[in-house]
Amino acid sequence: MSHKILLIEDEAAMAENISEILELAHYNVTIAPNGKIGVALAQENHPDLILCDVMMPELDGYGVINILNSDPDTAAIPFIFLTAKADREDVRVGMNFGADDYITKPFSSAELLKVIETRLRKVELLKSGSGKDPMDSSHFFNKTKELREFQKLYENRPVRSYKRKDLLFMEGQIPNDLYYILQGQVKTYKVNYDGKELITGIYGAGEYLGYVPLLEDKPYGEQAEVLEDVRIAVIPKSDFLALIYSSKDVARKFIKALSNNLDEMEERLLNLAYQSVRQRVAGTLLKLNEKFSKPNSDEPITIARRDISNIVGTATESLNRILTDFKTEGLIETSGAGIKIINKAKLERILY
Repeated sequence: MSHKILLIEDEAAMAENISEILELAHYNVTIAPNGKIGVALAQENHPDLILCDVMMPELDGYGVINILNSDPDTAAIPFIFLTAKADREDVRVGMNFGADDYITKPFSSAELLKVIETRLRKVELLKSGSGKDPMDSSHFFNKTKELREFQKLYENRPVRSYKRKDLLFMEGQIPNDLYYILQGQVKTYKVNYDGKELITGIYGAGEYLGYVPLLEDKPYGEQAEVLEDVRIAVIPKSDFLALIYSSKDVARKFIKALSNNLDEMEERLLNLAYQSVRQRVAGTLLKLNEKFSKPNSDEPITIARRDISNIVGTATESLNRILTDFKTEGLIETSGAGIKIINKAKLERILY
């Protein structure tokens, strides 16, 4: 039976050329002219593999993979980005979103077919159980929560509720528990000798908090404060470590998370060194919107401006000036409810 491939590409000539190559190789190809249609076709038809352009109007490739990875029915489909951008930073961004591979335009027909063949073969090996390394497929991490052992970490645990501004833990405190956020948002931050706060992370529902010091057997190196009322499942340190040592799958999940944290910190340091404040504000708004807004919703970013400025690494006054510029340029809307992105594509162009 011929494999079904969904091609999401807004350039008609490029889409037609790729489709012809794939059909000559006996693949069954469906073309989506934009990201929104691509998501709908993927959810309806469940293709064997998805090829997706990165830069598209309305919904870009990152938005497509984010939506599909959030849906258990499409999260395991091999996903390959097509892009004209070949910088290491761009490739890493794509991989961090969960892409299985990255093909840079222009590419040869042989290169395209080889990448597709390799990805489809790995899926078949995983299905048959003959693959030597089941962790080789990045979609595993999108499905990890379905593992029974992994679910045991947070199921049937005591649940604590915290109000906005409450502290979960403080720098220097000895950790005794792992936290799993069921609802709400938490920030982690450090304070320098001048009292300036630098936010190191924003965490939401479905994320673990405090596992690094548990794994390193060290005191907390930062503070954690509630941004909006949260409900948190509390996992004792002994239970967490016992599962880490007994389950290779769970251990690899947290190793992957540690690796992603290092990548994010490296990216933030590079941005602080080489990007303008305007670029950093644009990038922060896009990331916060991607992380905490539901797909295809108009929900605003509700995080306080003081916290956004501490993520960006600038004064709140500077942030407010740039937000005013963005509003004048038609990129965002601001209100008492928060900040709403209204022109994502133009905001993304500020980064380059």
